[in-house]
Amino acid sequence: MEIRKIQKTGGSTLVVSLPKAWCQNFDLKVGSKVMLNYNERGGIMLEPFDRSQASSAAIVDIKKGTDIENELRLLISRYIQGVKKINIRSDDKRMMDDVIRRFLDYTIGFEITDEKGNEATLEDLISLPMLTFDKGMRRMVTLVRGIVAESVSDQKIHLEYVLQKENEVDKFNIYIQRLFSQSLKDYSVLQLNKITSSEALSYLLVSRILERIADHGVRIHTVLGGKKMENQQIVNYIKAATDIMGRSMDHFFRKDVQSANAEISKKEYFKEERNNINRKLRGSSDSIMMAEVLEDAERIALYSTDICELIMDYFE
Repeated sequence: MEIRKIQKTGGSTLVVSLPKAWCQNFDLKVGSKVMLNYNERGGIMLEPFDRSQASSAAIVDIKKGTDIENELRLLISRYIQGVKKINIRSDDKRMMDDVIRRFLDYTIGFEITDEKGNEATLEDLISLPMLTFDKGMRRMVTLVRGIVAESVSDQKIHLEYVLQKENEVDKFNIYIQRLFSQSLKDYSVLQLNKITSSEALSYLLVSRILERIADHGVRIHTVLGGKKMENQQIVNYIKAATDIMGRSMDHFFRKDVQSANAEISKKEYFKEERNNINRKLRGSSDSIMMAEVLEDAERIALYSTDICELIMDYFE
């Protein structure tokens, strides 16, 4: 650690000199630009401007015959890290096109801005104030509630439509990971979202829970295979699981610690009710299938109480 005095120059401007070795390391001279980022504790992070700009771009070479899933994970990791521009090159254009298509399906904001032969440029065209933590999370909640509630709707929804909704949930989950990663590097992201770093972490953790709840909702659709749920007790159980998820998220957005604490005590109801329904189903022709549905519904409810526990951990 090095301590330096604040000095005055020009009559009213306060300045602090920069370490000579640090400036030489990054080839900084009079007139060079630096970027300042503030943190919530009042600290300042100083970074060479050209270096910060370079870190927002990436070049990805896709080799012919490599695992397409590996290439996709690499691109998504760059996205989460906050890269704003990706140049992709490949000697296999068909493979490159497939990777790009799937990457665009999994992410929010990126579009192809240039394409020439076996090269393509993807850029982030969305500005942070437009899609905040709060807006992204609220959209996730709407999608997840729809997935679960529609599993026992009188009007059966095609599985393909449900999977489209699940894909949207995944996209928002990845986007919130990206936003959180950016908030660690740039305090202005937290300022724009009007939240603390602790609250940003809570959004990240809750988005992962919502993604898992969506998976269980899709499993209920898949197990039922387009059949209408005739057992009213199970219908009520799934609706109760959907309701507790909705209430938990309402508590989260309001930072309502007291209501969240009361919700956690309902864990036992879902465990006992599931066992009660399973006992009644013994010997029936569809008991195994219904047991699977009940297990997924219970997981939805328990994940919802996990959200309430996060509210108690991260909000005062």
